[in-house]
Amino acid sequence: MQAHVTFNVTRVLGASNAAVWSVLGDFGTEHRWTKSLAYCERDTANVSIGTVRTCTLPRPLMGRTKVSERLVEYTPLSALAYQLDGAAGPFASACSRWSTQERMDGTTELSIEGIFGPHNWFSRHMVWPLAKPMIVRLTKQVMFELEKYLRARSLTGQLTS
Repeated sequence: MQAHVTFNVTRVLGASNAAVWSVLGDFGTEHRWTKSLAYCERDTANVSIGTVRTCTLPRPLMGRTKVSERLVEYTPLSALAYQLDGAAGPFASACSRWSTQERMDGTTELSIEGIFGPHNWFSRHMVWPLAKPMIVRLTKQVMFELEKYLRARSLTGQLTS
């Protein structure tokens, strides 16, 4: 088994932790606020560990047009993590963990960690150095989209702080 490869991106969002979780906690509706997913649905009415979301991608990514991800950690106002069902291109496994921390000024620090299990030496040493910058860039874009969505909702009074 190959060692995992990881990335971590952190950004301060101009919204309260409660406002951030009013969006993040609705696992399976991410297509409402990010362009990286065309449509999502979840297999349960309520979000809990074990909930599976299935999302259609707007364009193929790592050989996939759809992804199914199972929630493996869920602590509202703190963290959620999900595991991809199946492989992602050169990676045998993929998992993401989103965690938040409310700051003294009322903003929220959001960290997203990605953990990938390469299929082999080539994936780890040749593909990962090329894939990582693209994945980090996509993650930063998703964080930006989340903050933009939160800002728009707060302007229309749809969020509580």
